[in-house]
Amino acid sequence: MATTLTNATLTVRVIEEITLNGTKRGGTNKHEIRSINEISERIVNVPTSTITIVSASNTVGAGTYVSSSLKYIRLTNLDDTNFVRLSFASGSWAESNTSDFKLEPQRSMIFTNTSMSGSASGADFDSFSGFTDMKATADTASVDLEIFIAST
Repeated sequence: MATTLTNATLTVRVIEEITLNGTKRGGTNKHEIRSINEISERIVNVPTSTITIVSASNTVGAGTYVSSSLKYIRLTNLDDTNFVRLSFASGSWAESNTSDFKLEPQRSMIFTNTSMSGSASGADFDSFSGFTDMKATADTASVDLEIFIAST
């Protein structure tokens, strides 16, 4: 069976707008990511216990994205009160390099690849590796997290 899917270009725009003391400020940046042929879009309810929201590997699998194909990930915290802790791990979860980020209420984070660096021991930077798991934990009450992923 031959595919009938045609690759497309994802256009991402970041716009800042503010009028401060009567003067308009801000900017617009546009980025195009070519050859996108897979999109995943969902809203996940994140509890106060840790859950896996994205997995990446060298091979495709159930709920797993091919690391080299991930081109764009946007996470948006839809809650108006509670933050989400995002944890990225490379290697096995129990014994891995991790990096943690705080995603405030009604804010977004964008990632354009799986490259990360982190250390459980505070060691100096050595190299990037691809994350294998992205986990999320809500602060004091569950939150809705919007996930948009584009890959080739």
